[in-house]
Amino acid sequence: MELIARGAEADLYLVDWFGLKAVVKHRKPKPYRDPELDKLIRARRTLNEVKLMARAHGIGVDVPAVYFFDVNNAVIVMEYIEGPTAKQLLEGGADILREVGSLVAKLHVAGIVHGDLALTNIIYRGGTRPYFIDMGLGYFVEGGGRRAALEYARDVNVLLRILDTYGDKADVYKASFWEGYSAVMGRLADDVREMVRLIRASARYVER
Repeated sequence: MELIARGAEADLYLVDWFGLKAVVKHRKPKPYRDPELDKLIRARRTLNEVKLMARAHGIGVDVPAVYFFDVNNAVIVMEYIEGPTAKQLLEGGADILREVGSLVAKLHVAGIVHGDLALTNIIYRGGTRPYFIDMGLGYFVEGGGRRAALEYARDVNVLLRILDTYGDKADVYKASFWEGYSAVMGRLADDVREMVRLIRASARYVER
């Protein structure tokens, strides 16, 4: 078992799972929380992540296959996806953001908020097939309207803030993302864009 990542919420290990290359995600106990409450939180988040991945797979958005999960011990064993990240492809000159936008919209249409839409959380298997990973901060949104648009806007804004760091290319990158997003999301995309505008305007006001 090889430790490949250590996060605030969970550790990731690379393992051999009956001849398959796999990742074990273990949500670590938090010593500052009441032990019973801590166990409940970790169990709920583990089950929620598995449910999110199952729904994403069901709508045709690729995620790692789940081989095994243990809610009581807050463990998920999942497929290991090999390939460059969206960040690596983008910085290598690949035009991927329209595709990323359309896939994020597919998640949102299904009521899925990813929770951490970083370019490093999208891996292109073989350099061509995108997989969304690390949905541990994600959640479901039921219904539509302004509340749903706000939740999707918060999700999108994580990615837009990353694209802001690309200087002169930022506007082109964001336009490409919105093109793909709007093509799938339809009229609701306008509401999400407006909510993003309000979120970002509010953030600028706070910074001042």
